[in-house]
Order: sequence, then C-alpha cells, then structure tokens
Amino acid sequence: MNNLLEKLREHFDENDLEFRVGATNTDKTMGLALAYVQARAIQNRLDEVVGIENWKVSYKEIQGGFLCTLSIRINNEWISKEDGASITDYESVKGGISNAFKRVASSGFGIGRYLYNARNCWYAIKPQGKGFVFAETPKLQLNKDAPKDNKKEDIIEIPKNDVQDIVVNFGKYKGHTLKDIYKNDINYIKYLRDKSNDIDIVKSCEKLLAS
Repeated sequence: MNNLLEKLREHFDENDLEFRVGATNTDKTMGLALAYVQARAIQNRLDEVVGIENWKVSYKEIQGGFLCTLSIRINNEWISKEDGASITDYESVKGGISNAFKRVASSGFGIGRYLYNARNCWYAIKPQGKGFVFAETPKLQLNKDAPKDNKKEDIIEIPKNDVQDIVVNFGKYKGHTLKDIYKNDINYIKYLRDKSNDIDIVKSCEKLLAS
C-alpha cells in the first residue's frame, strides 16, 4: 500500500503541468500563478501504477458543478474517494468535470498534492478574451526549493498591506476586490477562506473576518 501511494504521489514532469491566473493586483498587470497537473497526466499515472482495469471514475451533477468519485482497486478491494468542483467560465461542463477529477485525485489519493506547496509567485499577465494569461510561462517553485532559473524580475511579491486589494479573477464576483466583496457578501468571504487554494486569498479573508 505504501509503495503504491508513493508511486501515485511522485512529482510530475514539468510538461504535465499548466498554470492559470489566480488573483490579480489592482491594476491587473500581475497575476498569481496557480499550478495544476493536466487530467490526462493523472489518467496516465493511474494506468501505469495500478493498471487500467483497477481504477474508475463516476460523476454526479450538483448545483453549480460536479461531484467526482474516483475508485482504485487495492488488494481486490475498491477504495473510493469523492470531491467536487464548480463549473468553469470556459467550456463550463468539461472544465467542471475535469477540475472535479483533479481535485479528488489530489484530496483522495495525494496525486499532485505537492503542488499545494508551491511558492506564491506573481508574473506579468496580459488580457486574453474575457480573462488573462501569463505573458510568459511560469516555473514551478516549491516552498522548500531555492529559486533556480527564474530571474529576479520574473517574480514579484505583492506587499502584505495590499493583499486585501487583490482582485478576484473567477466566480460571480470576478473583477471585484476582496474588500468590496466583504462589504456586500461576507458569506462569500467565508467560502473563499474555507475553499480557496490561494494562500494569499485565504489569509486576506481571515484578516477581513477578524476585523
């Protein structure tokens, strides 16, 4: 069991990782890089480690998103875990299903969970469609790692006293700062505090709720 879990939780090749823009600064020139592993890479990992006949998924539509059940057969016993995700702005159904799968793989079996230990790095962004993309591809840096290939100007730390001015770049309050959201919908701030993967957003929400 331990050996199997270790293999499932091994780090992925950089080519299997992608980055999306999380929070943005107030003038929307810099964005927080959030790393995630591609769903196909997780599927390949499961095929290689447990075999195609020893894992399966099912999905259930819930309000605003999808619940994914990932089951792995270990010692002839099926072990199932569940997690969910909301629909996305782009390709809402496909995106929601994919995110639910990636979440349960991480929360349930630790696949790609190390990405939650990524450093909070900010990169230059540019508008694309209704959102933003990075001007150049970010590089993953874990908190235990020292900077290697990144130039100093590539990574900008947002001053701590500006953290509550972060602009949310997703969901129903897309384009609003956390301060504005707090004034109008404190329950959403509580939701972000409990559910967000962005440590700056979590800390900012905690600070707002404690004020």
